[in-house]
Amino acid sequence: MKMTPFLMYIVYDIFDESLGITARAMMGGYMLYSHGKVFAIVEGEELWFKGSNELKEWYLSRGSKKFSYRKEGELQEMNYYFVPEEVIEDKEQFNEWLDTALSVAELPKKVK
Repeated sequence: MKMTPFLMYIVYDIFDESLGITARAMMGGYMLYSHGKVFAIVEGEELWFKGSNELKEWYLSRGSKKFSYRKEGELQEMNYYFVPEEVIEDKEQFNEWLDTALSVAELPKKVK
């Protein structure tokens, strides 16, 4: 897999090695895994952390927005939330957001 410069920056410079971060190309972007559990998306030069219906307001109240895309002309949303640059650059704040994303991380569903 050819990694983009932004993806390399996120995986190798931002995250701690102990998290066991791996990336997999998917849907025009990359899914990020920590020890096999999906917790983030990298789309272009944007990082999106996993959330849930319960965490929606937590993310939105901190300046985030929900991940969406168009499929067959209809807007689709996923429970992933944009991580602003100022959060990425503030280690304490970033770790709080990361812990939140990891709290709802899941193992990928098995394809039947």
